Amino acid sequence: MERENRKKTGGAKKRHNSPAARIAQKRRAERLAAEAQETEQRRLERQEQAAREAKRRREEKKARDSRAAKEAERRREEKKERQRLNEISDKQTRQAKQSKHRRISPDTWKRLLIMAAIVVAVVLSMVLFFRVRDVEVRGNHYYSGEEIVAAAGIANGDNLLTLSRGEIAGNIIARLPYVKTVRVTRSLPDTVVLTITEHETNYCIRSTTGSLYLITAAGKATQEITEQEAGEYIQILEPQISSPVIGETVSLAGTESAQATLEALTLTLQEIENAGLSKQIASVSVPSAYNISLWYGDRFDVKLGTTDQMDYKLEFLKIVVAEQKSYVTGTIDLTFDSGNEAHVMPDE
Repeated sequence: MERENRKKTGGAKKRHNSPAARIAQKRRAERLAAEAQETEQRRLERQEQAAREAKRRREEKKARDSRAAKEAERRREEKKERQRLNEISDKQTRQAKQSKHRRISPDTWKRLLIMAAIVVAVVLSMVLFFRVRDVEVRGNHYYSGEEIVAAAGIANGDNLLTLSRGEIAGNIIARLPYVKTVRVTRSLPDTVVLTITEHETNYCIRSTTGSLYLITAAGKATQEITEQEAGEYIQILEPQISSPVIGETVSLAGTESAQATLEALTLTLQEIENAGLSKQIASVSVPSAYNISLWYGDRFDVKLGTTDQMDYKLEFLKIVVAEQKSYVTGTIDLTFDSGNEAHVMPDE
């Protein structure tokens, strides 16, 4: 019996020390270590989340306290201002009552008469002398001076000093689509000077009805053109405009994102002009605010992605193109999806 027990014990030890047993023990130890590590990771995550939540609550409390303090300060300032105004009003009332009992001296009458005479002279000079006799137009190329003066709504004999410069500039921009900016100045005694800046570049875009229109970089429709004339301008392949009105900003048909797409289009066109690329770009496509592309001549299909860093992307484009051989064509990726890097993929 004793020998049998020793045999059983020896067999158990051998099984316990066998390679399979050791591997099982190692796996159990690794599993327990992984579970412990995972438990610790979850604990750390919960602690971090709790810390973030506590920080957010502290910031919210601080913001509420700050707003309450500002509101209290504003109320105190308003109370002080009301008290000050009441004191001034009371003082003026007392002075008015006292002045009733005073007689106006001869010297005071003389000063009042002199001031009245000066006022009358100024008013008469404005009415009689400062009249518009001439309107000078500068910087115009597309429109004639007569067209601009007619759009301004200025007539000979208008009072030079009371003319509304904002109204004049607004009239010109509203009635003449190619005008970008207007500066109105007076040149005494009788001349109004209109300094005009016109849109230098126009872009061809198709409407939902199939008609072709020219628009400015700001999105204003300037005129309807024919298919034969369209080749002279930068083509906007997408999107299409809906019911354009000459002289007004165009709109896009359809989706809720139409306004964002239009804003992306106009910003892209403006940045093209700012970068001096109007003569190099053949076409622009903006099917959405997140998918902007253009053709650099007939050589490169340029992917721009969104409008983020658009000015930097276009300046980068000029550098990338300058580094390519004159015969290279292909695709240039400037979406910056993987950092601020350009990816050139030449055609085979």
